[in-house]
Amino acid sequence: MSGQSTKASGSPTSSEPSPGTGGETRAGGGPSGPPDVPGLPVIKDITVSPDKIVAVADVIEEQANALERKITEHVGALSLAPPADDIVSQHAVEAWNTVISDGENSYRNRVLAYVHGLHGLADQLRAAGRRYLADDEDNAASVREAGGS
Repeated sequence: MSGQSTKASGSPTSSEPSPGTGGETRAGGGPSGPPDVPGLPVIKDITVSPDKIVAVADVIEEQANALERKITEHVGALSLAPPADDIVSQHAVEAWNTVISDGENSYRNRVLAYVHGLHGLADQLRAAGRRYLADDEDNAASVREAGGS
C-alpha cells in the first residue's frame, strides 16, 4: 500500500484508486467494495421493576381511553350528507362514509381495533408485572429457606 495511509475503518485515504477497483466510487464517494458492516449489539442485563410495568400499563390504558372517547365524541362529524341530490354526489358521499366511518374496514373501525389492542397491551403488561412480582417473592422465599438473609 505505498502512497496510501489507512484509516481505522481500513479504507484508503489517498486520492489514488485502490488496485483492482478501476477508480469506481460508491454513492458515498469512497472506493467501491464491500460497505462497512456495523458491529454486533452488546447484550446487557435488563432490570425489570414490576411497579414501573404497571405504571406503563396505566399510561397506555389512559391514552387508549382518551382516544376512544375522542372517536366516540367525533364519529358523527366523520360522516357526510350529500351536498346535492345528483347521482355523483350520492355515490361520492356513500364511498366516503364507507371508507371513513361506516364500512367494516373503515378508518373508524381500524382506530377502534387499535384502541382495543392498546387495552390488550395494558392487560398483558399488568399480568407481566404480577408475574415478575410473584417470581421475586418466590425467589426471596427460596433464599430465606436456603439460609440466606
